[in-house]
Amino acid sequence: MRLSAAAALGAILLLAACTPEEPPATLPSEDACGASGLQGLLGQPVADQDFAGFGATRRIMQDGSPMTMDYRADRLNVTYDGGGRITRIWCG
Repeated sequence: MRLSAAAALGAILLLAACTPEEPPATLPSEDACGASGLQGLLGQPVADQDFAGFGATRRIMQDGSPMTMDYRADRLNVTYDGGGRITRIWCG
C-alpha cells in the first residue's frame, strides 16, 4: 500500500508542475493596426490607395490568395476582388 500512496503523491506533484502559462498582463488591441478607420475604403479601387502609413507590416492580396495563418495584431490585411476593389480590411 505504501508504494501506491507514494506513486499517487508523485503523480500529483508532477501534474501540479504542469500548470499553464499566465496570460500576458495586457492583450493587444483588436484594432492595433488601425483597420477600423479604413472601413470606408471598402469597394474602392485598391490601386488608388496608399497603405504605407499604417504600420510596418501589411499584406495586400487578391481574394483567395494563399497566406500564412500566423497572427500579428499590428499587421494590416487588405484583400481585393478580381476587379481590383477592396473587399475586406482587418488586423491579423
